[in-house]
Amino acid sequence: MEYNQKTETHGARMQAMLCDRTVTTELTHDFSLPDYQPEVKRLLRVRATVSPADKYIGAGNAELSGTVDYNILYAGNDGALYCANQTGEYRFSCPVEISEDFDTGEGILCDVETLADTLTGRVAAPRRLSLKCRLRSRVRMYGTRVLSERMSGSDREIAFQRLKKSAKCARLFVGTCDPISLGDEILFDAQNETLRVIAAEGQVYVHEAEAGSGCVNCRGEAVLKLLTTHEGGEALPTTQTRKLPFSASVPVDGAEVNCDCMADGVCTELSVTVEEGRILCEVGVRLHAEAMRNEEISYTADLYSTDALTECRYKNLSIPYAVKCASGNFSLNTMLTLEEVGIRREQTVVDMSLTPGAVELTCENGKYVVNGKCRALAILCNGEEYGAQEFELPFRYECDGSEEICDYDCKVTPLSCRARVDGERIAIDGELFVNLATRNKETHTVLDEVSVGEAVKMCGSCYTVCYPSREDTLWSVAKRYHRAVGEIAQMNPLSGTPAADATNSLDGISYLLV
Repeated sequence: MEYNQKTETHGARMQAMLCDRTVTTELTHDFSLPDYQPEVKRLLRVRATVSPADKYIGAGNAELSGTVDYNILYAGNDGALYCANQTGEYRFSCPVEISEDFDTGEGILCDVETLADTLTGRVAAPRRLSLKCRLRSRVRMYGTRVLSERMSGSDREIAFQRLKKSAKCARLFVGTCDPISLGDEILFDAQNETLRVIAAEGQVYVHEAEAGSGCVNCRGEAVLKLLTTHEGGEALPTTQTRKLPFSASVPVDGAEVNCDCMADGVCTELSVTVEEGRILCEVGVRLHAEAMRNEEISYTADLYSTDALTECRYKNLSIPYAVKCASGNFSLNTMLTLEEVGIRREQTVVDMSLTPGAVELTCENGKYVVNGKCRALAILCNGEEYGAQEFELPFRYECDGSEEICDYDCKVTPLSCRARVDGERIAIDGELFVNLATRNKETHTVLDEVSVGEAVKMCGSCYTVCYPSREDTLWSVAKRYHRAVGEIAQMNPLSGTPAADATNSLDGISYLLV
């Protein structure tokens, strides 16, 4: 607790949210396949990878842009499987209103997460595809808020007593690194048949993120999945998974070693080349990191003058603070009947992929529980032609966390998925990666505005005897009689108390000299 008699303005500076908006962006991209690519007979699967947005903030508006990489799996006119990779761009804007109590000189922090919400495709011509993608972006912008005391009424030198209190407040830092280049070589027996890579996809798993000075150090793996076939063979395509380890530092301005942090990423520029007896894989990994910590801010809860009348007005302010920032992975294991998922007995599962949807976070019995659904897409073959079947799979993830939640970020990324048919049932095994950050909030009563009135007429060297009520505190008595808190404490036999406004600050006192 602090009692300050200076006349200059005292204000707390804290990171506060300027806006929290969900923006949907409708994209339509038309692509023509190159001449060497086989014609499209049937479109089976389209997946989208959204790159982190580049940001430009100015004139009350945030402009965000990036790329969407489409991975398109289709059946050709010859009955075989093929893949086409195309890239489109996205761009959207988000207005931001900045109130007078924000200091724009310290800049604005913009944190945005963009996901492909819905994605559809159609064959417009044998070599022409039309894709429609709806992006859902959560845009949050933060600035520096100044909790200052607005004063009016007098220009003369005034002595004030201030009641200072403290609060913990969350501060967020974000950053994105340039693409990291990774490579791998897969050997195979090329004596009898020619291997063809049908499709290649990649996911990023950051299993360790540790804050440093101005950075977040990450260790993880790029998980590549290759769908391959042997030309001229009768066997169905098969999948194989490769893990490419990486270690990288993501620049994050403001991050410190005591921050909690998490990171994720996307695979960009994935290239696969088949040479004699080997598959060469090259992939770019772009990481996004967040660091979060609580800082203590000091604000003015109350004020009065020892030589002038004052009228105070207050406001209630909800201040968020960080609770948890962590990552984890979990398995999704389920057994369903073929009838439940719409697969016929004569069909073979060639490949299976997962796309998580929106999630819900709750607090149950000392645990944070993430509930959601994955959209599962199975690529099937009945021996003559390929098809696709989509269905939903619920998932649940638990981690330690008992404190209430006012806001959270939760992103679920699928790392792998496998399916096995056993008679009339199908077993599905998947691994998913979770990034989770939670915040809570406390409401504080903050001094907002002070009007200074006429001078107080003091009684000279005379003392007044005050008989405090049960509701009185040392602070309330001092404010009522326009006396400094320290003066009253010296004139009376008060025991040491942690705060002048504490309910026990006048315990054992029947009267006070003021």
